[in-house]
Order: sequence, then structure tokens, then C-alpha cells
Amino acid sequence: MPTKIHPTKALLISTTVDLLGTKLPGEIAVDEILEASGISKGSLYHHFEDLGELLEAAQVEIYAAWVDRSVEALVGMIAKVKTREDIVTGLKLVTRFTQDKKYSHTRFQRARAIAAAEHNPRFKKRLAEEQTRLTDALIDLINEARNKGLYAKDFDAHAGAVLVQAYTLGMIVDDFVVNQMDPEAWYDLIDKVVDKVFLV
Repeated sequence: MPTKIHPTKALLISTTVDLLGTKLPGEIAVDEILEASGISKGSLYHHFEDLGELLEAAQVEIYAAWVDRSVEALVGMIAKVKTREDIVTGLKLVTRFTQDKKYSHTRFQRARAIAAAEHNPRFKKRLAEEQTRLTDALIDLINEARNKGLYAKDFDAHAGAVLVQAYTLGMIVDDFVVNQMDPEAWYDLIDKVVDKVFLV
């Protein structure tokens, strides 16, 4: 059974998540969080070692929310498919959902979190737990599709799970350039990769 988070701690995290929607982690001050949440400084430092730990917790929360959305979309799709045509249609929808331009901000948030974790063992451990949860869910979904006779068995499921995430997050390299690619051309390329590599 999951451990229930203390309401004060939860409020501090959700307040910080809201602030991270419009600000970078380094732009957020303790007093700003306290004012927005109505929580005292003493309570904040009772639940968190320092501001850095609170910012890490909020970034993990954002990362976890993306994991939840991604897994939910894929689980729902795999549960319904019965034929190759079904899974082709479902995967096209998932590709367009996860890689839409409107999620550019989310990709930047994820990239910032990953970069910040590189030299921070505490943050790296927590972020890795969420990352592993997503990778494991994708491995399970690949195996489920294989059990339904829809996915090829000539590639490693773990490698396949990482590849899917690599091209999803990889969209970020086009998010900030002036001469951006045609999204439909990108979707078409991914559809071809899925068809030739993943499907039978």
C-alpha cells in the first residue's frame, strides 16, 4: 500500500509544481512558495532539508505525471486492440498525442530535470525510480502486444522501450529552432519505424 504523503508536504509540492509551470527552478525563492501556499517557513524545513529538495520533489512530481499520462494512454490502447489494423491506428494516435507541439514545455521540463540529476545523487535516485517505472511499463506493453501476436519478437523489449522514449523526448531538438520540421513528416517517419521494426 503506498505511503500517504502529509497534507502540508503535498501542498508545498503542488504549489511548487504550479510555480514551475511558468518559472525555472532557479527563479523560485522560498518566500514565494510560502506566500503562495500559506505554509510557514518552519513547516517547510520540517518536511524538506532545503529548498533544493522541495524543487526536486516538485520536478519528480511533474515527471511522474507525464509517466502516468503516457502509461495510461498506452495501456488503454493495448487493452482494446485485437488486429494489426487496430494497433496501427492506436499507435498513430499515441504518437500524435505524446509528440504534439503543445507538449514542448513538458519536454523542456523533463530535459531540465534529467540534466539537473546528473550530479545530484539524491535527485538522480528519485528521478530514476520514475524513469524506471515508465520503461518497465513500456516493456510490459511490448510483451503484451507480443502475446497478442501483434509485435515482432526479434528485438529486445527493453531496447524497444528506450527507443520509443528516445524519439519522443528527442523531439526537443526541433522545439527551439526557427526552421522547424513539418510535424506530419515526423509522424509519418515514426509510423514507418513502428511498422517495419515493431509490428509483425
